[in-house]
Amino acid sequence: MKMWKRASISFLIVAMGALTAACGKTEEAKPAADSKKIVAVTHAQFPPFEYMSPDGKPEGFDVDVIKAIGKEVGLDVDVQDASFDGAQEQVKSGKAQIAIAAITINDKRKKQYAFSDPYFEAKQLIMVPEGSPVKSLKDVKDKRVGVQLSTTGALIAEGVLGKGNVNLKQFDDLPSAMDDLYNKRIDVVIGDNVPMLTQMKKTNKPGFITIEDPSMPKENYGIMMNQNDKAFVAKINEGLKKIKQNGTYSELYKKYFGQK
Repeated sequence: MKMWKRASISFLIVAMGALTAACGKTEEAKPAADSKKIVAVTHAQFPPFEYMSPDGKPEGFDVDVIKAIGKEVGLDVDVQDASFDGAQEQVKSGKAQIAIAAITINDKRKKQYAFSDPYFEAKQLIMVPEGSPVKSLKDVKDKRVGVQLSTTGALIAEGVLGKGNVNLKQFDDLPSAMDDLYNKRIDVVIGDNVPMLTQMKKTNKPGFITIEDPSMPKENYGIMMNQNDKAFVAKINEGLKKIKQNGTYSELYKKYFGQK
């Protein structure tokens, strides 16, 4: 009797294990390359690349680019807003297949994510009030410096001031950093050229200038994806290549930035 009970219990354990394994298989997500609908996350506080429309939806150059790419390769792209760091984390967790938010391709990020081919070249600018003693990057060493969190500007400022320096002020978005400069709460802002110049034009506050320091290298933006889905990366690169060849990319560039 005891032997029969043991055998029955063993059978039940094996059966339950097989059932659990089967259920686990059915719940596995399909690779993005096999899906028609994908989620792309952005940080809609970086005009003209991404910003919120009056009806509360993300729009901008990056949004139009990823939707144009999706159209070329048969993907329905749902663009959602998130924080800059949150957008990247959603790709890592698999909640989103793409992050496109003027994200600079660098070695640190490439250790955790895959990137498309570059789709935009940018550079950093230093913004200061007119008459500021700051004339180059090395001059910001003893100044209160504002940057957007987790950006190239933040890394550059950390390199000069040192990580954790109390004079390094990090903001969720570039306009907030610039607002603190306008209100004399900080002395300098370091950030990407196009969003900085766009925001300066929008606010139209006199008495501020930008400085380009040749020691700050140019950078390339890329579309961020999961490292493990090489087929999907290839598909996105195929779409990017197509919109560059058929003139769509040039039209979008002209729409947001004027003629190259």
